[in-house]
Amino acid sequence: MTQTTTLTLPAPIAATRQAAPLPALGQLVLSELRKMVRNPMFFVGTVGFPILWFALFGLPNVHEQMPDGTNVGRYILVSFGTYSLLTLAMYSFGLAVAAERTGGWLRLLRASPMPAPLYFLGKVVAALCFSALSLSLLYTFAHFAGGVTLPLGLALSILGKLLLGSVPLIALGFMIGFLINPTAANVIANVVSVLMSFASGLFVPLSQLPDVMQKLAPYLPTYHLAQIGWGSVTGNTSGELTHWLYLAGYAVVFGGLALWGLKRDEARGL
Repeated sequence: MTQTTTLTLPAPIAATRQAAPLPALGQLVLSELRKMVRNPMFFVGTVGFPILWFALFGLPNVHEQMPDGTNVGRYILVSFGTYSLLTLAMYSFGLAVAAERTGGWLRLLRASPMPAPLYFLGKVVAALCFSALSLSLLYTFAHFAGGVTLPLGLALSILGKLLLGSVPLIALGFMIGFLINPTAANVIANVVSVLMSFASGLFVPLSQLPDVMQKLAPYLPTYHLAQIGWGSVTGNTSGELTHWLYLAGYAVVFGGLALWGLKRDEARGL
């Protein structure tokens, strides 16, 4: 009688293994934060410049009062906080993503076990962490140098609103990074930062700007983000929902265009 021997084969090994999400996300966030801190020009541009502008334009006026009784220093603090978030989005995403895209880093990423969405999520989380640091340092300077104070609850509320409202700016940075080459992205990022900052009333009150800029302001995401922060400072939050709806719309449009640019690069093998 012949005995049949059954050979048991090991289970097939997956062709590719996905990186464990949470540990990988933590490492990505840490690496992005290290890259931000180690880049002197980036650190100075996103943290140093808002503090410098506050020292030059804010400190001489911090003790003045607006017609509704709001301290001007608090108003200016929100203005330069919004400017800080805008510059971080433009340079952390617009320029960095454009360089990584054309340098082949994203093509290498697609061939690795790292899921691409996790990579972009790491960038967003790192940017939000760095934004929180930038806003905290700006407030610390305004507090000790200019005596600008906010109740803890109000300070945390404004911080949370500004961080959440910066998502459309991050999407705008992604859009620039995926649609424009690094050389042009540098120019576009600078033009967008300057235009949005001035036209939104971050450096000069809207009432003092030319009529054309006053009409342009409501169509800019930085205007709506600043309005949310200013409304929180003055206590007038009646129109806040409208500003959030605008920001949500910008996030969808900019994010959609960024995704289209990413898919276009994948189709080209970039």
